[in-house]
Amino acid sequence: MKPPRFAPASVLAPVLALGLALGAAACSPPAEPSAPPPAGPAVVEPAAPVEPAGAPGGVPYAPGEALLAGDSVTFPNPSGRGTGLTLAFGRPQADIVNDGTIFRGVAPTISENRECGAGPVTLASWGDGLSLLFQDRTLVGWAAGPETPRSFTTLTGIGVGSPLIDLRTAHPGIVVAASSLGPEFAADDVFGLASGTGPVDRVTHLWAGVSCNFR
Repeated sequence: MKPPRFAPASVLAPVLALGLALGAAACSPPAEPSAPPPAGPAVVEPAAPVEPAGAPGGVPYAPGEALLAGDSVTFPNPSGRGTGLTLAFGRPQADIVNDGTIFRGVAPTISENRECGAGPVTLASWGDGLSLLFQDRTLVGWAAGPETPRSFTTLTGIGVGSPLIDLRTAHPGIVVAASSLGPEFAADDVFGLASGTGPVDRVTHLWAGVSCNFR
């Protein structure tokens, strides 16, 4: 009988190593999942801006145009604001200021001038060059200065900044004469000053009713 044949050790060694490796793998617990990378700083969305109270939409309203008359100032109806606003001479100061504040969305600046030739006056302004004048708590006049928008005009289209040629065309025969205030004119019940008397000179001031001019 032939003796049993055994595989050489060089052949069995790799087989045993593979078996041990597989056994170890089978008995090893599953690997723990890797930890997620640290989170970055939280992103905070900026808060929506808070609109100021006052006019619709929270933004004070600056009229694009106005009618300057001998007895009133009228702001036309802008979109979404109902009817226009007429500030007529003779109305109480409290009502004028209240209506103007609601319409503009912001209260006016109130000041006093006790040295006017017509007597002490209270002035209300929304910072656009147009002032309302009150005496005895009643609206008695308005005054438009150099900062007033060109679109604040009389019924004939004359505003601060209008060339005198336009003034003379709108009011034939009007006289622009020298005065202690400068070249002065009267167009119906609206009065004004000009930078000179030539055709290229321009209107610099307008007013109606009680004024606070120093002559």
